[in-house]
Amino acid sequence: MKKDIICFCTSCDICQKIKLPNFSRYGLLMPQPIPSHPYESVSLDLVAGLPWSNDFNAILVIVNRMTKHSQFIPTTTGLSAEGFANLFVRHVACRFGIPDTIISDRDPRWTSDFWKAISKCLHTRMSLSSSHHPQHDGQMEIINKKVEIMLRAYVAADKTSWSDWLHLLEHAYNQTVHASTGFSPHFLLYGFQPKDTLDFLSPLCGGHSPQVALLRKNEQAYMDLMRFHRDSARQAIAESQVKQSDAYNKGRRLLQFKVGDLVLVNPHLLEWLESKGEGSKLVQRAIGPFAIQERVNPKVYRLDMSDKYSGSPVFNNEHLRPYHASDESFGPRDTLPDTRPHLEALPEYQVERIVGHKYDRRKCQMTYLVQWEGYSPLYDEWLMAKDLRNALQRLRSYRQEHDLTA
Repeated sequence: MKKDIICFCTSCDICQKIKLPNFSRYGLLMPQPIPSHPYESVSLDLVAGLPWSNDFNAILVIVNRMTKHSQFIPTTTGLSAEGFANLFVRHVACRFGIPDTIISDRDPRWTSDFWKAISKCLHTRMSLSSSHHPQHDGQMEIINKKVEIMLRAYVAADKTSWSDWLHLLEHAYNQTVHASTGFSPHFLLYGFQPKDTLDFLSPLCGGHSPQVALLRKNEQAYMDLMRFHRDSARQAIAESQVKQSDAYNKGRRLLQFKVGDLVLVNPHLLEWLESKGEGSKLVQRAIGPFAIQERVNPKVYRLDMSDKYSGSPVFNNEHLRPYHASDESFGPRDTLPDTRPHLEALPEYQVERIVGHKYDRRKCQMTYLVQWEGYSPLYDEWLMAKDLRNALQRLRSYRQEHDLTA
């Protein structure tokens, strides 16, 4: 009887959705792989919400993950995906080569078909974060914070002058020794430490830094020494990752799901419609259940969701909690009503196969000709990839078969 009582209480739909869990520190840290050479892997993000300054109102931040070398590029939030691609080619590809991986958030500019096509042509893999999970690239969030802190110190008198200081702040950041590598980003990238005004205030005015002496050595010795310093930096980054993982994982528990498991989603952490407005405090703490459609990695899952819920259906397990369905032997039980009764989900049909594709210039998206199960070809319909998110396997198989962008 005790076991049945526990099972009955655990599977209460109302209790699971309105109560906060006593423990929420789920999921262990998964550090990003350490690149082997400069600009093999880069992170990029957009610092928005800035006042207009010389026709700019945002900063494109690009970080080389191996040397920590950073670029602060003034731009605008209205720039298209093509515009950002031009900036990327000008400041990264033409100067340091094409990276193997690019890490970013789920900004519409990075998730567009145009940017995906560019990534495929350049054989570059895009690593996008899950919804509302900035921890995916904690390094970028820290650098964004530092950029904002540095700007506040210089633009207090005139906030519209921030673009005039940006290149100076970039130089100052790149010649400062990084805590993770033990070297300055500029030194690890170029092999020498640039001279600044502080060098002229030292007793050895006009002298050279020991790091500049590297340039006096012969070519082979110089390359060997640079390789040694970069290997030392990679070892230091690995040690930092171990320390960060130990600190982050302390007191946390591993939480994993299987395909087909039912889960609840926290609308407040994701800033969904339910979490906004005057009555947000009285809204249930979890919404669902939704079935796990795919396990992207041990911490990220794709859910089977209707079009009532716009945006990406990919979530980190920090936003999920397991849902315990009530056993049929308990009979019918009370459940909470739908939180979005005013929205009507479109009817869903089974996809029999995808028979064609074309690029829609008006929508700037790849579209697919879908044949529905149980219907004649007269009912075939052109749909975008986002409309087929619940037929993901068929879409992926078709893309692989026709060598299309993933």
